Amino acid sequence: MQIFKHILFFILALLVCEGIAAGASAWSFLESSLASFEQIKNLSDQRARDTIGAISKSSEGKLSKDRLEDLNFAFTRLVKVTSGDKEGFIISEISLTNDSGIVLASSNEDYVADPRAKRKPEPKFLSPSYTAAHHLRKWQIGTPILLGDKNTFQNDKLMQIVSPYFPEISEPSVLLSMAVYHPEKLERVASLHMKYERGNFAHFVKIQTELFWWTLQNNAIIALICALILGFAHLLIKSVRTSFTQDGRYIAEHPSAPPLWEKVDFAQTQGPIRWRENVSSPSPPSYQSQGPAPVVAAPPTAQAVNREKAEIIDAIYLG
Repeated sequence: MQIFKHILFFILALLVCEGIAAGASAWSFLESSLASFEQIKNLSDQRARDTIGAISKSSEGKLSKDRLEDLNFAFTRLVKVTSGDKEGFIISEISLTNDSGIVLASSNEDYVADPRAKRKPEPKFLSPSYTAAHHLRKWQIGTPILLGDKNTFQNDKLMQIVSPYFPEISEPSVLLSMAVYHPEKLERVASLHMKYERGNFAHFVKIQTELFWWTLQNNAIIALICALILGFAHLLIKSVRTSFTQDGRYIAEHPSAPPLWEKVDFAQTQGPIRWRENVSSPSPPSYQSQGPAPVVAAPPTAQAVNREKAEIIDAIYLG
């Protein structure tokens, strides 16, 4: 019975320790992932601000008709270069428009396929997300805006599981705008719009998941060691409590404690022996009778044998 209690205590201690280890690993994974995600997002936005600021400065002196082609080439080149960025900062589109929504220069060839005189306003650049750049002062950079392009991650189960904890992963496209002013006059002449992706979040999630499994494995090993220590301490405490009294005296093995298994030599005994504390068997109950009971004297040798030999009923004591 005591062995079963020790085993049960160890199992419960192991479950509790492993549960704490798993919870701590999951909490650490979530906290570190949120912090890393915010860091990636801030670094990408800061990089986008630096990029659009440089483009806006270089575009101020190239708004004449004969120099807009240079802007088209520069925008297209920048989009192509960032498409292979290792950190996942990808610029997908750069466009320069006037207040009427007509595209002056763009990395998207569909917007500049026609001559400038024949171009029509693009409805996309007349939406509130793009017209907010009309109110920006010189050198003022707008706030990054999520365009709402949803990514369902149909082929990536891991991203489907993680995306609810990082909602912005499902909306990778971000818009950043800035006003372009005349190089000599404090007059806004165009608006610059840059569409980009903040980072390679799929690679980020993969790295964080590998880190989580590594942390969980280490914590599980530590939890197993803690459970073994608790089980050994429980066994030691129970042994001390059952071996000594409250005043510190050692408790000898009780003579009435029956053995679980007893070997018997059937060549010298009549059969299995039931172990008992008192060698003398209880006296049979007395019954009243009309006449005097006959007195039978037992030989002394038989009495000695009966005192030394226990009653024979079974070889295994079952409690």
